[in-house]
Amino acid sequence: MRQKSILGKNYNELTGAIHIHTEFSHDCSVAMEDIIKYAKKSDLDYLTINDHNNFHAEEKLKTLDTSDVIFIIGAEISDYQDHNHYLIFKTDEIIRKGKAEDYVKHYAEAGAMGFIAHPIDRRKDYSFKQYPWTARSCEKFTGMEIWNFVSNWLRHLNPKVNGLLWVLFPKLCVGKPSRDTLEMWDNYNLRGLKKPAIGSIDAHTVRLRRFGLRFKILKHKQLFKTIRTNVLIPTEKQINQDSILDALAKGNSYIANYTMGEPRNFYAGISTGEENGIMGDSVLLTDNTKIYFRLPKIARVSLFHNGKKIDTKFDEKGEFQLSDTGFYRLEILRFGYGWIYTNNFYVH
Repeated sequence: MRQKSILGKNYNELTGAIHIHTEFSHDCSVAMEDIIKYAKKSDLDYLTINDHNNFHAEEKLKTLDTSDVIFIIGAEISDYQDHNHYLIFKTDEIIRKGKAEDYVKHYAEAGAMGFIAHPIDRRKDYSFKQYPWTARSCEKFTGMEIWNFVSNWLRHLNPKVNGLLWVLFPKLCVGKPSRDTLEMWDNYNLRGLKKPAIGSIDAHTVRLRRFGLRFKILKHKQLFKTIRTNVLIPTEKQINQDSILDALAKGNSYIANYTMGEPRNFYAGISTGEENGIMGDSVLLTDNTKIYFRLPKIARVSLFHNGKKIDTKFDEKGEFQLSDTGFYRLEILRFGYGWIYTNNFYVH
């Protein structure tokens, strides 16, 4: 955790890994003790556990030393009918029957939070299952993953062409969020729904056996240093599970690819000359409305307005003048790879 001052306001910034599986998922065997150890070594401030269709990790965590890392217990549910995957928090219910539209609405009305998991899930090799989000008429979800490491890895995996390279150097496939996923996110916001985005890992640690040898790939301790979601919490607020989830729900956060460098002194803020805000905030348009940014290293910074790129700068700090209402976000690339993706600033 570090403190940041953004346009005169002070925040605590926490870096976290979202969508982590443990020994309590049917497709993961990594013990909670190891996950805690890896999380601490990776300097994570928070981590969300989203095991498949259960909250069993919560009981085991009570017996372990989780100091220095805030563990948030959720689940990843998948319905029987269409196999949509949904990350849930602030609930102890597991609902799998019926359509996604029904249980998403139920969770929202019960005060729970939910994020669509790997919404557009494609494969080069169709022998690997795909789990895209098909419930496009849903509106009651909290937000959505726009960057899922393992989904990205599988999207580009072609065992006969790049299989060995992808297994030995999985970080090479990080790339950037897929354009179709970003377009899906933008389209929800164009409908006035104000849906925040998160970046996730979907860590399982995969066990393989080849040529009589057993080995592991996509290990938790490797993936904790890839896609993270950093939240900004006002310094006057207490740091805990609720304040982190609140920041995620409001979009007071950004997604960073740590393989491209740690965004140590990154900030982005919006100012109208009369009021200031951060990602997820709304301001009234004036003649002086600008988005300011600062980076630890020079990179390509693109400004998107209502889903369309309207300006680009190659610098480590700067500003963009805004002239229209709508929603704005920054996409920051380094060496052609995705580095930082902000949540939206809303201007009305």
